[in-house]
Amino acid sequence: MPTDPDISRLQATITNLLTIGDNMYSPVSGSVTKDVRSRNNELSEKKAKIENEIKEQEAIINRSNRDFTDVRNELPEKIPNKSLHFIEDYTIVILCISYFFMIVVALHIYVMHSTEQWTKSLPLGLFYSFLLTLISGMILYYIA
Repeated sequence: MPTDPDISRLQATITNLLTIGDNMYSPVSGSVTKDVRSRNNELSEKKAKIENEIKEQEAIINRSNRDFTDVRNELPEKIPNKSLHFIEDYTIVILCISYFFMIVVALHIYVMHSTEQWTKSLPLGLFYSFLLTLISGMILYYIA
C-alpha cells in the first residue's frame, strides 16, 4: 500500500494552512486582520446609524399616532358600513357657498341672455335653479 502520495498531500495541506495562518496573524503581513477589523468597525458604525434612524422613525410614528388618538376615541367601536359619511364640517359650508355663487352667476347669465323680459325670465330661472338644487340635494343625500 503506497503511502507516499498521501503523506505528500498532507504535507502540502499543512504547508498551505501554515501559509494562510502566517498571512493572517503575522505582524509584518497581517493585512487580512487589519482589513477584517476595519470592515467590522465600519459595519458596527453602519449598524448603530441604522438603529438610530429606526428609533427616530419610531418616535415620529408614535408622535403622529398620538395626534389621532382623540379621533379614534370618538369613533364607535364598530363603524357601520351602511353608508359612508365623507362630507363633514367645513366641506359642506364651502360647498354651499360655492353652489350659491354658481346659482347667482347662472341666474345672471340666464336673465341677461334671455330673449324675454327680465321680469319673466327671472322667475323661470329661479324655478330652474330650484329644480337643479333639488336634484343635486337628492344626489348628495344618496351619496353621503
